[in-house]
Amino acid sequence: MNPTTASEVFFIISSVGFVTLWVLIVVFLFYLIRAMKMFSRMLERVEKNVDSISDTTKEMIEDVRESTVYRFLFKKKRKGRKDNKNY
Repeated sequence: MNPTTASEVFFIISSVGFVTLWVLIVVFLFYLIRAMKMFSRMLERVEKNVDSISDTTKEMIEDVRESTVYRFLFKKKRKGRKDNKNY
């Protein structure tokens, strides 16, 4: 095999390798962009529902704190004689 043929074979193999590598990179970037768009949509949905979830959670905590069982189990501890204020 003469040097010219060897260089042509090397050039063809390296060209095919670079094209294949770039095709794989493009496919990876395509799926990465798609995944990021989907993640962004999911975050938008979560942000919309956070307010309603937090309101519901606050209501549940208030209901639990107002229950007689909770008040029985977790009585407010009295501070000193001077600090008998209920906040």
